[in-house]
Amino acid sequence: MSVHDSGPEVAVVETTINTERSSVDWGAVIAGAVIAAAISFVLFTFGAAVGLSITSPYPAESVSAVTFALVLGLWIVLVTVMSFLAGGYFTGLLMQRRAAGDHETEMRDGMHGVLAWGFGVLIGAVITAFTIAGPARSGADVAANVAGTALAGADRTPVAYYADLLLRSDRPEAVAPAETEARRGEAARILARYPTGEVETKDRAYLNQLVMRQTGLAEAEATTRVDTALSDLRSMVTQARDAAEKARKFALFLGFAVAGALAVAAAAAWWAAVQGGEHRDQNVDLRPYIGWRREARLR
Repeated sequence: MSVHDSGPEVAVVETTINTERSSVDWGAVIAGAVIAAAISFVLFTFGAAVGLSITSPYPAESVSAVTFALVLGLWIVLVTVMSFLAGGYFTGLLMQRRAAGDHETEMRDGMHGVLAWGFGVLIGAVITAFTIAGPARSGADVAANVAGTALAGADRTPVAYYADLLLRSDRPEAVAPAETEARRGEAARILARYPTGEVETKDRAYLNQLVMRQTGLAEAEATTRVDTALSDLRSMVTQARDAAEKARKFALFLGFAVAGALAVAAAAAWWAAVQGGEHRDQNVDLRPYIGWRREARLR
């Protein structure tokens, strides 16, 4: 567009819009994202194998939980950054050249690197859902369910088990089966009412009575049995809640580690894409760096 003044001086304003192609080179973006996702998947799979080799259900044969968490966090950061460095570099390298003298080349290359990062994150999220986050989340959910439903009902363990434990008898023929079942149901409902295992005095006294009627034990022996069963039940609930808390903290640490690694990887992808763009524009021969010589190829 040109604007001409009728005076002695002529001012010309020209505006040029490049409509040859889209500003985003999606082919290079997708290629870089796929490369980053593939590298991260391979390295995370390798890391999972190493992690399984250094952990064990037997404490004497396994690394400590703190050591494992630190190694896992460092591995997540290292793999994520390395993967997006490679993906960003190839994004910049594969982008189509723009007209010479484009002062926005560096900015465009960097933004394409970040686009590759974003697309790679979407791909990695799907993979992670089935590899890392899935098992961690499942472990936390299972542990939480164990703690939350430990005393959920009369037909579930360990409530049913402790109800049976209280009413075990050496003379089952002395009590009618229907009466035994009724007493077992009462005991289970009492236990289910107290999620922590801390049974109130009145219900504890009633459990003592149920045990004495069912087993024929003396009051002192019945009281000892009830106290022992309730103590075991409280210990079991505490262990389940401790496991749930550890799983929750591990999932929290994993989430922060992944988020931090991805944030650093975004900057790495930008920088690597700029470097790849420079090598593209300068026609840098990469064959010496990968051991590929034209002479060797012609042999």
